[in-house]
Amino acid sequence: MRDTGTRRHGDAGKGPNRDGKVSVFVSRLTSHFSPGFTLLEVMLAVVIMAMVLVSLMGLQSRSVQDVMLAEHITTGTLLAKRVMTESLLAGVGLPQETDGEFPEEEFKAYTWKKAVSPTPVAKVMEVRVAVLWKEGDREEQVELVSYESI
Repeated sequence: MRDTGTRRHGDAGKGPNRDGKVSVFVSRLTSHFSPGFTLLEVMLAVVIMAMVLVSLMGLQSRSVQDVMLAEHITTGTLLAKRVMTESLLAGVGLPQETDGEFPEEEFKAYTWKKAVSPTPVAKVMEVRVAVLWKEGDREEQVELVSYESI
């Protein structure tokens, strides 16, 4: 069978041509290749970026809250140590419960409670100092405990 040089649709790349060489025909539609992105790919990338950005913003907000809480805990601990030191220097005395506020303007959000109570061991008193503050809707506190002989 001899090739007459005429090709039908679907015969692309089949058999030799008139010159005896195998030819490959590429349709016009597939030869026009664009190196860009499709609309679907762009939309998918935008959706992924939006989800990542929302997650990062949530993490950043949570880390700011954690830093603020850590700062309040540190301040509360230092204030509790101050009240405890003042109490121990003044002498433990009789069992009692007292509370108060700090006079400095920067510590107006903090209050303190002190409780002196007896222990089962004779001549040893327990001194508890708690510093409290509001953290959003809930009340937080730091508490120090010391035992002193009288």
